[in-house]
Amino acid sequence: MAFTNTRVTEPQDWEMTIRMASNITIPKTLPAKKFYFLEYFYVLLKSIERFSDEERVFDSFKILKQEHGLGESKYKKLTSDGDNLSQTQLNRYRYTFEQVINEAKEYGLVQKNNGNLVLTEEGKDLLLLHQNRGLISFNRSILGLMESKYGAFRYLITFLYNANKHKSGLFVLPNYSPRKLDFQRNKIKTTSDVFEYARVLASKLEQDIQNFIGESRDLEDENKKILDRLVDSDLLPASQNSEFDPKKYNAITLRFRDFWRTYFLREIYKSEYSLSAFDVWTYRGKQIGIIHATEFYPNFKGGIVYPTSVILDSVNSRDFQKLYTYPDGFGLYMHKPVGEENREKFVDYLVNAYFDLCRSNRSYFINLLALRELVCYNMRISEYLFGVFLETIYKLNLVGNLQIRISLEVDRLPEETSAMYLKREPVMVDGKYRNIIAIDITKGGK
Repeated sequence: MAFTNTRVTEPQDWEMTIRMASNITIPKTLPAKKFYFLEYFYVLLKSIERFSDEERVFDSFKILKQEHGLGESKYKKLTSDGDNLSQTQLNRYRYTFEQVINEAKEYGLVQKNNGNLVLTEEGKDLLLLHQNRGLISFNRSILGLMESKYGAFRYLITFLYNANKHKSGLFVLPNYSPRKLDFQRNKIKTTSDVFEYARVLASKLEQDIQNFIGESRDLEDENKKILDRLVDSDLLPASQNSEFDPKKYNAITLRFRDFWRTYFLREIYKSEYSLSAFDVWTYRGKQIGIIHATEFYPNFKGGIVYPTSVILDSVNSRDFQKLYTYPDGFGLYMHKPVGEENREKFVDYLVNAYFDLCRSNRSYFINLLALRELVCYNMRISEYLFGVFLETIYKLNLVGNLQIRISLEVDRLPEETSAMYLKREPVMVDGKYRNIIAIDITKGGK
C-alpha cells in the first residue's frame, strides 16, 4: 500500500497549523456555485468584454468553454461537443453560464445594466491580469475574492488538519468495487456472493482506517446495516442461495459506494459538508496550489485530499508564500520550497519514489504521473511546483550537472487516446509533454 511502503514525511509546520488554527469555527456548509474550473471566470469576462447582450455573451461563452476544454465535471474535456448542441447540452451550458455569472456578480466583477452584462473596473483589471501575467496570477487573484467573500479555503484547510491529525490533514475516501477486490462480475450471482464481497470490503476499510486515521474500528454493525438495506429494498433476495436480478448489479455496487462514502464523511471525519461542495472547493484549491486532490494515487483505490498550505499568524520559513491575509491577522501560506537544499531534497524524493514504483511495477520506465503523486504527497507540494522542480533538474541533467541520469519520454498523450476527459495532465518539461520516466543512479554527472 503506497502510503505505508513509500517514504512519507510529516513536516513540523503542519503540526503547528493544527495547534494554531484549531480554534476556527467551521461552518456547516461551504457555499459555492456548481462549477470547478476557475477559468470559467476568464471565459465569462472575455465574453462580456466582446459583447453586452446576454445571448451574444452566452454564444461567446459556449465557444470559449469548448476551446478551453471546460466541462461540467472536475476534469477537462478532450473532445468537443460540436456546434449542434442537443437541448440537454444547451441546458447544461446555460446552467453553468448562469452559475458563473452569479458568482462573478458576488465578487463585483460583472453587473447588469438595462438587461446587458458589463464588466466592472475590477472585472476589467482581472481580465488584464490574465492577459499580462497568465492563469496562475489570475487564479490567485480569484482566491482573494473568494476568501474575502466566504473564507471557505480557511475553513476547509482547517477542517482537513483537524479531521486527520494522524497524517497532517490527509483525507481519504476509499472506493473498492468488486473487481478491485478480485471479485469477478460473472461470479457474483447470489446473495451469498454479495455478502462475501461485503465482508471483504468491510475488512479492507478497517485496514484503511487504521493506516490513514490511526484508529481501530469494527465495521461489523455498519456492514450489517448496508446488507439489511439491500434486502429490505428488494435489491437482494433474503435467501442466501437465491440469485439476484443481474440488472440490479450496478445499483447494488453504487449502494455500497454511497453508504461507505457517507460513513467516512459523517462518522470518521465528522464532516457536515455535502460531498459535492467539498469536491468543488478542493478542486478549486488544487488549481491554486493550496490543496491537492486526486483519484489516482498509486496502489490506492479511491480519492485522496490533503493541504499543501497552512493557516498561521506568521511564518519564518522562506518555503511558504503568503497568498492571503485574513482580518484577524492570520494568513494563508502556500508551501513553496525554494533554494538548492530543497532541489536536492526533491531529487532524493524523486529517486526514492521512482524505485518504490520500479519494485511494484517491475519496469525501468515508470509512469511519470504516478511518480508525481508520490513526490507531491511526500513533499506536500502542488503539481505545478513538481513540474517546476522537474524542469530545473532535467536541464541540469542534460548538461551533466546532476549525479543521476534522467530519461523523459512520451507514451501516448491523452488526446491520442479515445479518452473523453483529461483526468491527469501530463507534465510539461523542456517544452514538451512527458508521461514516462527512467532514472539511472549508476551514471553521474561531471
